[in-house]
Amino acid sequence: MIGTWIMADMWSDLRLALTIIAFIFLVKWSSDILDNKLLGIIVAAIIAYLTFFRHYQLLIIGIILFFGYPIFAGIAKAMSDEDD
Repeated sequence: MIGTWIMADMWSDLRLALTIIAFIFLVKWSSDILDNKLLGIIVAAIIAYLTFFRHYQLLIIGIILFFGYPIFAGIAKAMSDEDD
């Protein structure tokens, strides 16, 4: 019973940490595009709310693609080099 609470707390902490990290990247990205820090924060907050709190699985898919791309690109390159 206690183990279930610990895992639930750990999952919610991990979710919060991933959301904060992604929000920082969103603020940087939107501030660079809009050339206005306040407007960038507002846009990032809207995107973060709609994406991470409404559709959290999109954040997980994005993280898998971001970190998985170098791995899959290396595998694809190795496979294409073997055919030559």
